[in-house]
Amino acid sequence: MKRVAALPWIEARLARVRQRAFRTAPADHDPVVLRHSRIYILPTRRGCALIGTLGVMLLTSLNYGLALGLVVTFLLSGLVASALLHAFRNLAGIKVRPLAAGDTFAGEPLAFSVELLGGAAARSEIALYARGTRTISDVHAGAALTLTLQTPTRARGRVPLGRLTLSSDYPLGLWRGWAYVHFPLEGIAFPSPEPSVPPLPFVSGGPDAFAHGRFGDTDLAGLRDYQRGDPPQHVAWKAVARGGGWYSKAFDGTGGGGPIDLDYAALPASLSREARLSRLTAWVLAAERVARPFALRLPGTALAAGQGREHRRAALTALALLPRESV
Repeated sequence: MKRVAALPWIEARLARVRQRAFRTAPADHDPVVLRHSRIYILPTRRGCALIGTLGVMLLTSLNYGLALGLVVTFLLSGLVASALLHAFRNLAGIKVRPLAAGDTFAGEPLAFSVELLGGAAARSEIALYARGTRTISDVHAGAALTLTLQTPTRARGRVPLGRLTLSSDYPLGLWRGWAYVHFPLEGIAFPSPEPSVPPLPFVSGGPDAFAHGRFGDTDLAGLRDYQRGDPPQHVAWKAVARGGGWYSKAFDGTGGGGPIDLDYAALPASLSREARLSRLTAWVLAAERVARPFALRLPGTALAAGQGREHRRAALTALALLPRESV
């Protein structure tokens, strides 16, 4: 009985050891300063080859009494030891701070921003690795460096940054030092919009003129950044031809129609759950392009009619975070 009762304690102890050693859970608080307890160092393949060569040189020099061979061996051994110290000092004292997590559509890259502060010493060839993405940069003395990781997304929902690895093999590539940090930083992947979306649904006052692409009773409000799914006729081709970047025309007005009601339950039952969310996402983007207020109804969630950037983001976030088991 005592042995059985001790198993949970052992498992909890092992979990704490794994968390401390590998940062498997988001338990770090910003900012994190890298100290000796967080930094791990092991020789690289080049370092192992050099250490093995030095071992052979030492045995050969002792066997044949080669004084010059011993001198060269000890000089190179001092170089290896010095590289170990510099590899540690290149990481020690770096302050890591999470800045922001972006949002995107499923299947597109999601940006995470992290800030590095090196303090009074310059840091060379600092590599950041997270979620299959790696970037390398130098950190100048007394300056803060902002690095952005463009991580891939595969499905909608919250996308955590996960464990962030800082590493470096500076100066000679003989030793690799690394440290783990794990911040509770999460981005959001919206559902991917349906490519060939049907017209916007009707409103109670009759057919929606905007659903069929007629914008005669709207006014041009200006230009906005191009977004995926914008129709070609709304692209500001003159700005593109001048090399000013990609923009789309933004229209103002109501077109004589009332708010659009986007209801999950009103979609055809033949559509899968992800197909429904994809269509609603495309309709949200279409309603924003034509400056129409819209309401959104989802299982367990309802957004009142509104428009604007914040309303659009709230609707896309609700679509992204809809629990899969309740759909």
